Amino acid sequence: MALVQTKGLVVRVVNYGERDRILTVLTEDFGLITVMANGSRTLKSRALIAAEQFCYSQYILFHNKDKYTLREVELIESFFDIRADIERMALAGYLCEVVSHVGTENNPDIPLLRLTLNALYAISSGKYPLWQIKGSFEMRAAAILGFMPALSSCAACGEEGEDTVLDVMNGVVICEKCRNLQSANDVQIEEQRESNSILCLLRPAARAALYYTIECPLERILSFRLDDPEEQKNFSYAAETYLINQLEFGFKTLDFYKTIISIEA
Repeated sequence: MALVQTKGLVVRVVNYGERDRILTVLTEDFGLITVMANGSRTLKSRALIAAEQFCYSQYILFHNKDKYTLREVELIESFFDIRADIERMALAGYLCEVVSHVGTENNPDIPLLRLTLNALYAISSGKYPLWQIKGSFEMRAAAILGFMPALSSCAACGEEGEDTVLDVMNGVVICEKCRNLQSANDVQIEEQRESNSILCLLRPAARAALYYTIECPLERILSFRLDDPEEQKNFSYAAETYLINQLEFGFKTLDFYKTIISIEA
């Protein structure tokens, strides 16, 4: 058994017995790991506050083969304000479920950890609209995971026309002219049906915003504006559709978040 140190974000918590918790932690050094936090549910436990979802902490762990057990933890950031609003909490839960789904042990992914911390800070601060945080996280996460779409120009002709369609499964955009040419070709239509392609219309500003979230420095990922509600919806729909279909996975927390949104609307 060895002692190891790392910083990490709790993305999932499961109560175990009457006193313990099992934490899923995205760490800087070991990727996504499972940590047994013995006694962390008791009021006298020094780990009580840090052994919560969304908490980012410095850990000292016992490591034995493939098992990690909590020895000491020092809270760095709890993102406490997330818990004050059900919509913010639901969104944060969705982002954490994405991370817990894509993360793997012994495969540190610092860019993904930084992106998630950045998003949780933005949610907690209340300075940015949630649709913007969500869509920016989704597109940047897709890029980090190796699914970066080519949004700068039409994949067919190379032109940078304003009217485009996002071919979700191929990760490219197609201009309106080329799309019309493809639609006129019966063979290509049949191939499109067989490949179960997913096409998403992109408004010019929404496309520019999606491109920006992929290419910009992480610390400026939310430094863009979409004032038109239709552009906002287009941005949000395209980002979500792209990530979910690239991962080929449905998230229950996303369904819950949408339920909260529909209730508040």
